[in-house]
Amino acid sequence: MKSFLLAIGISAAFAPHDFFLSILTMRYAPEAKTMDLTWGMTAHDIEHALENVAALKLNSEREHPKADSILNAYFHEHLRLTMNGKALDWTWVGKELESENLYCYLQVEGVDNLGDLIVSNTLLQDLYYEQQNIVHLEQVGRSTRSHTFIINTPAFTFNR
Repeated sequence: MKSFLLAIGISAAFAPHDFFLSILTMRYAPEAKTMDLTWGMTAHDIEHALENVAALKLNSEREHPKADSILNAYFHEHLRLTMNGKALDWTWVGKELESENLYCYLQVEGVDNLGDLIVSNTLLQDLYYEQQNIVHLEQVGRSTRSHTFIINTPAFTFNR
């Protein structure tokens, strides 16, 4: 009986999941003139997406030494931020793994005022057609604004 339960537990750990979702929260901090980004996703999905680049082995003794830069490069391919006609770039801050969820932290510096922000988010949509990418924009004095990107969704503008 114990071996049966162990086999079910192991197979469940590797079973495909029913949802494909990432959540990107962007917080505008006017006093620091920054926009802080926290991006959460399923760790094994991103590892699978990048397996042709490198075996990331996140949060293990065998984690790829360039895992952060590989993730950051992939994010640059799939996240576009534009404000006032200018592409915004970010600095990689770090990552952490919590259970099966990967959280990556990025920061855009030099954001004096939050103007019309154009966002395009295609994370993992090259691999999973079911992938949905939710983007939240948080700003002091305003309620949180959100948009969900599904495959082939055009860029979205968060108006001032």
